[in-house]
Amino acid sequence: MLKDPLVRRLISSSAFAGAFVWVAVRFFKVDTEVVWVLFGLSFIFVGILIVMGLVLAPAVGLFRRKSSLLSKLDASPDGSPELAGQEDPQSIDNP
Repeated sequence: MLKDPLVRRLISSSAFAGAFVWVAVRFFKVDTEVVWVLFGLSFIFVGILIVMGLVLAPAVGLFRRKSSLLSKLDASPDGSPELAGQEDPQSIDNP
């Protein structure tokens, strides 16, 4: 579990955030009430972003009904991607 990069990033970022708060309170005489307000407002901000994402994701899906260019790509036998349904360029240029 500790070899997962996401878990390692979570642990290291939590340690650095804790050290940042500790240094602010200990050496720069920041009131702990200010730290708690920052902590609470951070949770509220992240919660608002999650709700906005949940609301806007279906709305964006409704506006993106056209198929994307990536879904139109089809791998040819030689391995190079080509657009599906595209005619052979030699037959267009050289009749």
